[in-house]
Amino acid sequence: MVTCMPARLVDIAVQAGVSEATVSRVLDDRPGVAAETRQAVLTAPDVLGYERPTRLQRRHT
Repeated sequence: MVTCMPARLVDIAVQAGVSEATVSRVLDDRPGVAAETRQAVLTAPDVLGYERPTRLQRRHT
């Protein structure tokens, strides 16, 4: 049986090459994050095979 585990901040941070604080800023849609970094963070869950939460699906497209 395969279960879908939620992405952890640390997993996303490692994949995107940023800090957990930066991941938090991006996920909370706060300013102060470069567009390229923001895109890397938003792409990381896809690369890791995590299902993207609904609230992030709209922002990533």
